[in-house]
Amino acid sequence: MNEENKDLEDKIKDTEGTIDSSMDAIADKADDIKGNANESLDNAKDKASALAGEAGEKLGDLAEDAKEAFSNAKEKATEFIEGDAKETIDAAKAKAGELAEDAKEAFTNAKEKANEFIEGDAKETIDAAKVKANELAEDAKEVLGNVAEKTTEFASEASEKLEDLAEDAQEVIEEATKKTKGFFQRLFGSK
Repeated sequence: MNEENKDLEDKIKDTEGTIDSSMDAIADKADDIKGNANESLDNAKDKASALAGEAGEKLGDLAEDAKEAFSNAKEKATEFIEGDAKETIDAAKAKAGELAEDAKEAFTNAKEKANEFIEGDAKETIDAAKVKANELAEDAKEVLGNVAEKTTEFASEASEKLEDLAEDAQEVIEEATKKTKGFFQRLFGSK
């Protein structure tokens, strides 16, 4: 058994040696990986710093360009406002003033023409209408006078004719009465 123990002890020692060398190899490999990782990390940091620096420069350039573009736009807007826009506004104000003057003049002319019409043509028309109305009133008076005169004449003639008719009727009645009396006397005998 001793020999078996010795073999077993040798195998355990060999296994321990293998484990130790494996552990050393693993530790070396871990150190290599750690070194490579640190190196890769440092490289990545360097690249990131470089890229960040470039990005910062680009952003600075872009900010400068944007600032310059804004200044140019502001300058052009100011020029437009002070130049073309002001000129356009001034022209519009001038045109509005002209239109207001034209409107005022047109109103004044219309007012004058209305007054002239009222004082001239309208007054003449009214006066002519008054004269015509007076003439028509005189004509109407005359016609009414003629109608009244004719009516009076007609009434007189009618009255005379009625009197003549009344007299004729009275005579006819008297004759009819006499004839009727005579007829009845003859018919019934004389009384």
